[in-house]
Amino acid sequence: MTTPSPARRWGLRFAATGLAVALGLGCAIPASADQLDDRKQQLTSQVSSADDAVGESSKALEDAIATLKSSQGDLATAQAALQATQDKITAAKAEDARLADELRASQAALDEATAAVEAGQQAIAAQHSTIGEIARDQVQQQHNLMGMAVLIQQGSTAGLQTRIQLSTTMMETNAAQLDRLNQLQAQLEVAQAAKAAATAKVAADRAAAAQVVVSLNTLQAAQADQQAKLAAAVTANQSAQAAAQAEVAKDTKAYQDLTAERDKVNADIAARDEAAKKAAEAQAEADRKAREAAAAKTSTASTGSSGSGSSASAGSKTSSSSASSSNKVSSAGLASPIPGAPITSPYGMRVHPITGVYKLHDGTDFGASCGTPIRAAAAGKVTERYYNAGYGNRLFIDHGSLGGVRTVTSYNHLSSYAVSVGQTVQQGQVIGYVGATGYATGCHLHFMVWRNGQMVNPATVL
Repeated sequence: MTTPSPARRWGLRFAATGLAVALGLGCAIPASADQLDDRKQQLTSQVSSADDAVGESSKALEDAIATLKSSQGDLATAQAALQATQDKITAAKAEDARLADELRASQAALDEATAAVEAGQQAIAAQHSTIGEIARDQVQQQHNLMGMAVLIQQGSTAGLQTRIQLSTTMMETNAAQLDRLNQLQAQLEVAQAAKAAATAKVAADRAAAAQVVVSLNTLQAAQADQQAKLAAAVTANQSAQAAAQAEVAKDTKAYQDLTAERDKVNADIAARDEAAKKAAEAQAEADRKAREAAAAKTSTASTGSSGSGSSASAGSKTSSSSASSSNKVSSAGLASPIPGAPITSPYGMRVHPITGVYKLHDGTDFGASCGTPIRAAAAGKVTERYYNAGYGNRLFIDHGSLGGVRTVTSYNHLSSYAVSVGQTVQQGQVIGYVGATGYATGCHLHFMVWRNGQMVNPATVL
């Protein structure tokens, strides 16, 4: 029954369609940001279903829904931030575990390289010892006359050859020991290089692991802060939900009162129309009897047939003229109460997007700013004007018979009146001004029509 501004209607539609879902969502944290996007899409897809009924609520409910919408947005933001941080913490922990494994492997490689270096150093030390012993023996055994001693030593030629061979073998053995020493030295250098590389790798792995720990600590601190914000958002959302539920209950009660008011008015109009119909029938019957009595009296008293015929003809013409005049008025129908104003919410049944009640929007809403003049849809008599919690300031006009049908119109949510009860008004005359009194969220006129005591869609008679 309301006509808020387009921006307010859009915001209210979005919030209202989500209220029933939101009240059942509780405070569960979504598993991922994708689920938040899915929920937003689901709410957005429901917007069109509330297009016609969003105005049928109180300003307090609209405010409560706006607050709930805001709290839902804050809650979703807090949930998304916390979820993103939790995802990063999970990734950081996985990276920390990976680096720990890599560090263990690097440490094992370093230990192996260290052992290889130690073994190489021991082998070289042993080789140095062997070569030293050989050198000492040679120093002790060899001198400038060594070669001559080999030649002049007594013995056979075969013995000389043997001594020469032994001397040669000794020299070759010394050379082999030196070659072995060089080989061990080269192996040691390779092992030392491997140890240096393993040491650098361990240091790099430890630095990376330390950085991950720092990052993890930062993320966990952020997580604690975001959890606190989420708890606050949950509390705010629960408070907003409770407030919205309370307003839904009030709104439902207000609509029940409005429905009771409508039923009472329907009954009153139907009773008044029935009484008027019976009064008209009684008057018609009295007129008929009066005419018959007059005709009988005239027939008895008169002796001139031509005069009587002339009188009957005149009576017939008078009746025809009266009917023509009545038909002319009724054929004009009802004019728009606010010429040029758009219809913002039509008459008809719909499901209220907030309360979920399947109910009747019992009039046609004309969108206009507060203070806009409202005009009588047709000539008639002002029968009632009063305030109702649902309809606000109301005004009723009884138009009598329009097109052979008794017609009553009602103008609701007025800011003020321009006519009084009992006053006769003409079609197009200003009778009041647009307002937002009663069960309304914005300035508009809620226009209602009854035909023969039955409420009808104003669009069918305007």
